[in-house]
Amino acid sequence: MYSREALTEIFQRILKFEEDAKALYDDCIEELDDENIISTLRSISNEEKGHIELAKRLVELIQE
Repeated sequence: MYSREALTEIFQRILKFEEDAKALYDDCIEELDDENIISTLRSISNEEKGHIELAKRLVELIQE
């Protein structure tokens, strides 16, 4: 069984991964001209927002 500290570290790493992924999609959006690709990337970026919020909430729950 994972300790509270280990779980916190795991989910903080997941949070960082999700934030980095969103930043990458957002950077691509800024550099592209193709509206179809931009639309798809915006959708994915918006999904990442949800993942970020979930990861933050998991860290909070573990630390309670």
